[in-house]
Amino acid sequence: MSRVSRREFICLTAALSFLCRFPALAAQGIAGGKAASFPETVKILKQAYRAEMVAHNHYLGYTGRAVTEGFPNIAYLFRAFAVSEAIHANNYARLLSTMEEAVGNVPAGVEVKDTRANLKTAAKKELEKIETTYPDFLQALEAEACDEAIVNCMYSWKSHRQHERKVREIDRYAGLFFGSVASEIEGLHFDFHVCGVCGSTIDEPPAVPCEICNKSRSHFRRVPRPAASG
Repeated sequence: MSRVSRREFICLTAALSFLCRFPALAAQGIAGGKAASFPETVKILKQAYRAEMVAHNHYLGYTGRAVTEGFPNIAYLFRAFAVSEAIHANNYARLLSTMEEAVGNVPAGVEVKDTRANLKTAAKKELEKIETTYPDFLQALEAEACDEAIVNCMYSWKSHRQHERKVREIDRYAGLFFGSVASEIEGLHFDFHVCGVCGSTIDEPPAVPCEICNKSRSHFRRVPRPAASG
């Protein structure tokens, strides 16, 4: 058995906490006006919302660039990730709204380079969320034990982890060996579906309930392919 890192232990603890409290989750809720009771939670939710919206906007920009450069599958991959990020952001916005808190401003600027550079940037950002951002969020949220916030951060963290192996390969080889990486991605058959509850992203129609939130497969929606350039 591999050793469990401190960050993984923290996230597993958060997951167990959620499972233990799940029967009372719906009853607890976050009533309007209770933001003062969860100051750290509000701070984390705003940071998470901003991070997911920034990623969403960048993935949309990356999608358009990949289309114009003739990489339809990479463009489709970027669009699927954009949809997933938007679901995460909407979940955080909804929670903040129940606490009568605004989400705050999201930077409007988007830096889009060529697809090779965009893949490298996307991979690094995804790995940062997997290894640092969400483990830190989950650790900070434990102090105030706001179940709904923990659950939604766990959803985001797990959906980012779904494609960790592929993301690591892209990060490693999309520099000197970009042609090989691009050819491999373009040779795959993608039919992306994203869960509207948690943002889980799969590359084929769902056959079973969502592996992350365990909701019915009816919550999955197919991601349409970007229109071809020209």
